[in-house]
Amino acid sequence: MPTDRATARAQLAERALAAVAAERVVRIALGELPVPLVARATNQLRRFFSGGSWSAEDDASLAATVGPGSGWYEEDLDAELTLGFGWRGGAFRAEVRYTPAAVDPDAPGDDGPVPPTHERARTLGDTFEDAVVLDLGRTPTELCFRIGPGVATNATFTRDNAGEDPRVAAVFGACRSLTQVTVGSGTLTATVDDPSHWPDELLPLFDAIMAGFAPPRPAPSDRQLERARSELGTLRYDSPRDLARILDATTSPDAAFRRIAIERLEGADAAVASRPWARALEDSSRAVRRVTARVLASSARPETRDLLERALADADACVRYYAVRGLAAIGPTASVVALEHRRADTDLRVRLAAEAALEDRTPA
Repeated sequence: MPTDRATARAQLAERALAAVAAERVVRIALGELPVPLVARATNQLRRFFSGGSWSAEDDASLAATVGPGSGWYEEDLDAELTLGFGWRGGAFRAEVRYTPAAVDPDAPGDDGPVPPTHERARTLGDTFEDAVVLDLGRTPTELCFRIGPGVATNATFTRDNAGEDPRVAAVFGACRSLTQVTVGSGTLTATVDDPSHWPDELLPLFDAIMAGFAPPRPAPSDRQLERARSELGTLRYDSPRDLARILDATTSPDAAFRRIAIERLEGADAAVASRPWARALEDSSRAVRRVTARVLASSARPETRDLLERALADADACVRYYAVRGLAAIGPTASVVALEHRRADTDLRVRLAAEAALEDRTPA
């Protein structure tokens, strides 16, 4: 049975759905209001959805701000909460309905978040998110890894004296063709005997450098991203109700919500997701574009070839890398000309991926 209004509002606030509820109302019902009135109505709605005190006078004030109109809208925010808003009796009103799910005493308990369906193997694409930054060296056999200023060592090592520093020894152990390592001024320079070995050895070399010289540190809390994951992270594209929320979130003014929405579209039918994917590839947020390119590469749909070829021209090397991987996965033959241009990419990882794709190999 539905509960009273105050309980419903409190439940919405407790589940961190206040912001998304206010956003839905503003976007769907208040688009024609003057900007100052939109701002005022938004503040009122946020207070309503916060679960704090709200009176009949507050209802009247919100209705006066919004003004006359017609239509009533309802949307499920989750399995127990339904958002309603629109005009009734000529006055605008917002509502929340909370219908607690019936408890099955024989049902298993909640074991926490739903685990991911599969684990992805680490690729060179993941290194774009690492703390170590890759730069080209002076020759094709040399690469520079920016490891940060906290490294005190300032020396050059070969295999003969690598044991003097266990971190350097581990780097040599990860890369069989490595001939020299120079550490100093926040940079590790690695030299191999033949640049043709980079495709096989760059990823393990990266991982050894990360482990020895840039161990992972706790990332600063991103509350907006955490909130987006909380609200969208369990939605499924194969549920019509969830899909509607995911698609709506792809146009959110908040980049964190756009990012998670695109993640939730991985595996969705291209006929449904192509427009959000295309829009996300033009997003002002690099994180959104990166996630979109990775999703397209993972989905490997022939229908997305045009999108992947467009992503090859992105300013961000990570986006270009995943675009190459995606084209390799769906078959590079039809994209040979576009991939040939990436052989001269400014980022070695993109170049290696393009060469692998054109040689019909899976990029590292």
